[in-house]
Amino acid sequence: MNNFHFSKIIAGVGPTLAKETVLSKVINMVDVFRISLSGGFDDNNKKYIDTIMKLDNSKTIMMETRGSDIRVKNVMDIKLKARQNMEIDYSEYAQEHDKKIFVDASFLHELKVGQIIKFQQSGVVIKIKSSKDTSIMCEVIEWGWIIQYDRVFFHNYDLNLPFLGERDKHDILRWLEYGIHMMAPSLVKTRDDIVELKQFLSTKNAGNMKILAKIETAEALENIDDLLDISDGLIFVFEKIEKAMRALKLNEEILINKCKVLGKPAVVTFVGKFEKNKYQLINETQLKKFSNMAADAYMLDVLLKEEDPLTMITQLSDTLDKLELKIHPQELSRFYVNNEFMVRDYIIYNAHRTTQEVDVRAMVLYTENGYSAGRLSSLKPRVPIIAFTKSDENYRYLNILRWVRGYKISQSFSYENLKRIGKEMIRIIFKGNISLDDKIIIVQANEAITDEKTGMINGLELYKFKNI
Repeated sequence: MNNFHFSKIIAGVGPTLAKETVLSKVINMVDVFRISLSGGFDDNNKKYIDTIMKLDNSKTIMMETRGSDIRVKNVMDIKLKARQNMEIDYSEYAQEHDKKIFVDASFLHELKVGQIIKFQQSGVVIKIKSSKDTSIMCEVIEWGWIIQYDRVFFHNYDLNLPFLGERDKHDILRWLEYGIHMMAPSLVKTRDDIVELKQFLSTKNAGNMKILAKIETAEALENIDDLLDISDGLIFVFEKIEKAMRALKLNEEILINKCKVLGKPAVVTFVGKFEKNKYQLINETQLKKFSNMAADAYMLDVLLKEEDPLTMITQLSDTLDKLELKIHPQELSRFYVNNEFMVRDYIIYNAHRTTQEVDVRAMVLYTENGYSAGRLSSLKPRVPIIAFTKSDENYRYLNILRWVRGYKISQSFSYENLKRIGKEMIRIIFKGNISLDDKIIIVQANEAITDEKTGMINGLELYKFKNI
């Protein structure tokens, strides 16, 4: 019927995925490309961004900060056996080594004998036997393959690392020069973390950049409402907060709905596991559950091996296309109305109601800050939302909203432009499979009666496609 799916896909960029031959095969399936600082700064990342933008400059580049993240620095996988002794050493940079493990933890010498260390994706567990200088000697408790750049956890040990260190700031500056569009800070805990990041970005003329906070710690879950209030959306790593969710009597649906009632995107991260020398990423049952909750996007948090990216992205895209045709209809109910935005919310609600009562094929709207598109998207409409905006930050942000296709327009954009260009975009999206009598809704949801900048009158209009 059309050429894009409901939910969006966020894929991490590495050496293989960044190859133009591979990117050209997945570029239409991926909406946002994520570059993480957890593996250390890579000068090739500028080339990665250039390649993506060359193939399709409408894509969004998201940078994930390191935060207090600790990673394996080996670029080679290491096989460990039961009760094997293995040395772990500190390194800030990638190491081509398979005889000992390198991690970017400068505090190794402070750890005590008996300290348990876990490796997230591989599932390997080791215990410290002795330490010296910057290295430690460990015994393997649960064996398997240590994966390149795997995330490392120190059980019951307070890292006490700054949320935004000097290295993070230095790398962010380079990424701003390279042209990133959005940020995803890792391991946030409190509102102050996001405030600190926003203040830093403001000093670098990037204060309007959208920020989606990753929720992957118990403390972040305890402060979920504050983090959602100050962020532009949330990224949930449910595998890492299951215990905290039970303690706080929260579940996935409650957390995703917290985003929805504010019109902000909820992103679900899949953390893969390494089993039998192969990544196991997602399953159809998980996707079906999150699709029915109207999750906006799925982020592949697994650090993809050389042969895996194309297969995994294709599998996710194909599964989403199949499942989202069977999504349960959204029960029509009024959402929370903030008095400050009563008129805007009322128009958005009625636009969605109209799509359920009339056979509408698509909605067209103009959004100043992304809120109207996000709020409309959160109601799980079953028709595409064609959203226009003048802001580059909002344009890139629209790439994360479920069932929204965003377009950047000029500052002189007007109501007549909206109808003319919107009609053409609908024709392209439906690949010409739309009749002259099909119905289209045009939405303008503002508090002001008339938008002086665009000449659009507040409200919604129902047109036949031929009359737009």
